[in-house]
Amino acid sequence: MSDLNLMRYYLRLESLEAEMKVSVTLPEIAELLFTSLRHARTLLGKMHQEEWIIWEPKPGRNQRSNLTLRYSMLGLKQHIAAKFIEEGKYEKALSILDGDRSVFGSLLQETSGATMREGLLHVQLTYKRKFEDLFPHHIQRSSERFLLRQVFSCLASCNSEGKLEPELAHHWQYDSERYLWIFYLRPGLTFHDGQTIEAKQLVALFNALKELSFYQAELEHVESVYSEQPLQLCFKLSKADKGFAGLLAGVKYSIQPVEQVTRKAVKAVPQHKVASQHKSVHQHKTVPQHIIGTGPFRIVERNHDRLKLAAFDHYYGCRSLTDEVTIWQFEESMTGSARFDDSQMQVSSEQNSACFHQLGKTDTDLASSESDEQYSRVEDGCLFILFNQTTEKVPLTHEQRKYLAQIVSSDAIQSQLEASKGTFSVEYADNILPKWQKIHRSPSNAVDIPKQLSIAVYDYYALYRCAISISDILKRYGVEVEVNTYSYRELAQRSQANELTEDLVLCNLNLDDNAPSSLFSWLMNDPVLHSALGQLNSDWLKRQLDNHKASVELSDYLERLEPIASTLVSDYWLLPMFHHLQTVRFQGILKNVAITNWGWPEFKGVWSTD
Repeated sequence: MSDLNLMRYYLRLESLEAEMKVSVTLPEIAELLFTSLRHARTLLGKMHQEEWIIWEPKPGRNQRSNLTLRYSMLGLKQHIAAKFIEEGKYEKALSILDGDRSVFGSLLQETSGATMREGLLHVQLTYKRKFEDLFPHHIQRSSERFLLRQVFSCLASCNSEGKLEPELAHHWQYDSERYLWIFYLRPGLTFHDGQTIEAKQLVALFNALKELSFYQAELEHVESVYSEQPLQLCFKLSKADKGFAGLLAGVKYSIQPVEQVTRKAVKAVPQHKVASQHKSVHQHKTVPQHIIGTGPFRIVERNHDRLKLAAFDHYYGCRSLTDEVTIWQFEESMTGSARFDDSQMQVSSEQNSACFHQLGKTDTDLASSESDEQYSRVEDGCLFILFNQTTEKVPLTHEQRKYLAQIVSSDAIQSQLEASKGTFSVEYADNILPKWQKIHRSPSNAVDIPKQLSIAVYDYYALYRCAISISDILKRYGVEVEVNTYSYRELAQRSQANELTEDLVLCNLNLDDNAPSSLFSWLMNDPVLHSALGQLNSDWLKRQLDNHKASVELSDYLERLEPIASTLVSDYWLLPMFHHLQTVRFQGILKNVAITNWGWPEFKGVWSTD
């Protein structure tokens, strides 16, 4: 008998109180179950075997026996639904719960982890928001960039020290006299759809990328891309660039079919995102499209609720140990009751606090355990304020920016976050990267500041809470503040279109696994940064970076970029607020798994002894 049929009989016992031992005869049970004495005895035996009840029969006719229901009616539904979820039967689980997605989401979190299903290792996780379209040539948030690394490969990879490793290209060389980079592809490479990868396809791909505004600043010096044989890809540059191979290790340069770049995205109906009492903006979301990559996992299912990945057997490297990954996405209200509280999120001057990514458990569960396997790190980047030079009004002067930097200091924002119970785990930021030298600021004299200011922020909880705190601080100085929230992609699009007109822009930087070239790429090409800097400062920054790439080795990028980037801070164009502390606790779910730079587990390394 199936669990569903047996459950229907169990529900007929609802007149009996759960977790309470009752004395009852078999005929009375048969009457409640609307069945014969023999079938009632069989049903009780099965329910006892399934551990739904405790059945203690007494020998003899019409003797009263002891019966204890171990679950309430709702509790049993959740128990069976959890079993279906562990078996990957999600539709049946949702049906059992009568379509209650809130309970379904809670059960998904409780059952997350690595399980064996029919000999395949499956990892199930939950995440707190919907993912954007996973195309490398779209501007992406941090978690999307992590997922792109799972679905796509690059010509080469670059680690945090600037060391290059082979990926789809097994060898490369740079002719410094001719400004020529040559990459040699591995033979037998295929896309996820089985299409063979050859150099001529990659020539078309990179020529298509050169036409996109998202790439033009970085690829401006690429005169031509060509191939002289099927496994050789050449980049002829107009000027020296010693770190070009590291640039191509970036997520945005992932290898994909050129058709994915050139085809038009289908727009869906605009959706309105409510942001408490503050003004918010319409967002356009694209209809999901089939995504073809080259990485260790291919996308086999993607809808409004979940993303499912399966191991790609023809991956160029070692095949993933994990067979399948399912990530359930639950939109979390940014302005509703946040799950962050003072016991879990504390400001710190040391690396001893924790901010939690949702990897299958609630934050309350995560905070309750002291012995769980965990990994904690300070992000390579920071949350920061940009003083916008392209506002519709007269831009803030140097003196005003300096005075505002003093008013909305990290300490002041943190105090306001504590007062409003909106804290999250951070370290104070004295520069863009935590490893860089502290930039000391001299005290500022009070100056007149505008009575009305506006703040642009994208829909990321930590940044939004900072924006509201800055608004509350400035109100005490007689300043009326309007906070406008956008999606991450729309903030970038408005910047590219010169439509980002708020006085302050709150954003963040978290470097990718190729940290040196990731920082360079952000400084060279980030649309929000360059829009806020204004044309004059943007041109200055790009000239500095052009000089940098001509003479600096990739391994020295972080050290040599520090004085350039620090100028943005010392001149009060950019004000660092906090470095986010990232901690992932596994609750025994995933053992001995490496953690990526984005705070996610390395999926392809998950394995089980079962």
